[in-house]
Amino acid sequence: MATSNAWWAYGSTFKIGDGATAEAFTAVAEVLDIDGPSMSRDSIEVTSQDSDNGWREKIPGWRDGDSVTVQANWLPSDTTQDGTTGMWEQFNDNVNHNFQIVTPTAVGITISFAGHISGFPLSLPLEEQGQVEFEIAISGAVTIA
Repeated sequence: MATSNAWWAYGSTFKIGDGATAEAFTAVAEVLDIDGPSMSRDSIEVTSQDSDNGWREKIPGWRDGDSVTVQANWLPSDTTQDGTTGMWEQFNDNVNHNFQIVTPTAVGITISFAGHISGFPLSLPLEEQGQVEFEIAISGAVTIA
């Protein structure tokens, strides 16, 4: 029986850029889950009377990074989540920022993209910790290195 090459996502971080020329990235505190980027690509139909054997033909079109959703314990006074330097400030500033998702060292992948925070839903359940989701609408290319 073959051994899987799957890896555990534990230890992955979601980082926000500071916007400086030599940009530094800081990990957002107490991230629970990271979903995305939810990349997709359009297909452009180019079927014509000359298409072989009645089959539709398509070529690749625009790529879309779509979005990333990050769920975290809500820490409204933490510098990575607050209204001065954190995600709440970035939600309110109407600017695209640079972000990174960094996997554990054993995997060593960094996913980089720019975007703006398009959603900031809070969850305050009676019997659990307060949580926040950062919904980031991606603008432009996603790089995986």
